[in-house]
Amino acid sequence: MTPFLIGVMQVPAPTAIRSDMVYATATKMTGSVQHYRQRSVNLEVAIFLGLGSIPASLLGVQTLEWIKGAFDAETVRNVMVTIIATTLVLVGASLIFKAFLPRRWVRGSKTVWDGDSRMSLKRRLFTILFGATGGYLVGLTSIGSGSVMAVILLLLYPLAPAVVVGTDIAHATVLSLVTGFAHMLHGNVDFTLTGTLLLGSIPGVLIGSRMAPRLPGRPLTIILAIMLIFVGARLLFS
Repeated sequence: MTPFLIGVMQVPAPTAIRSDMVYATATKMTGSVQHYRQRSVNLEVAIFLGLGSIPASLLGVQTLEWIKGAFDAETVRNVMVTIIATTLVLVGASLIFKAFLPRRWVRGSKTVWDGDSRMSLKRRLFTILFGATGGYLVGLTSIGSGSVMAVILLLLYPLAPAVVVGTDIAHATVLSLVTGFAHMLHGNVDFTLTGTLLLGSIPGVLIGSRMAPRLPGRPLTIILAIMLIFVGARLLFS
């Protein structure tokens, strides 16, 4: 959504990022409730992701504020477009890598907890660390709550695709709420634009969350990856 707002709607980068985070909160809240009802949310993974991502996202918000204050509007746009585009291309490439990764290379075998009823300490620490990495990108660019985090889940945990989506959205709801509120404190949120986006997104996410358990994992992943790479490359070379 952020690349669309910047590249198509010509919204200034800081305003696009902040409006996207506020919009994402309502959208993901609707989706997370639906996925929770479908029992496609792993709450333990979502909680440990949040322990790393939420503090790091606030650092990302402050970094955006520093960039905004240090440069003129055109430079801010160019810097943020480059960061956003690079993030999209990397995420898309990671998704394609995961889609064609031989099964014997996928970490884990049956469950996230290596045969135990709870996650191991090592896996919890890795989850917090990777959550912090994704959270910083979310705070800085608004991208990651629905893409970077999903890649982290796909690469680290042998979860079903529907559970990856549900866990990602449940975690992203809280992350977007905190980050969106932090962005609102700094201003530059276009609430009219946000409301217009929600008119389409809330029905869309309800339909998508119902379809997720019924769709094959690999084709869906490849389509998403190609879309992200295309959008990122277009931003980089536009």
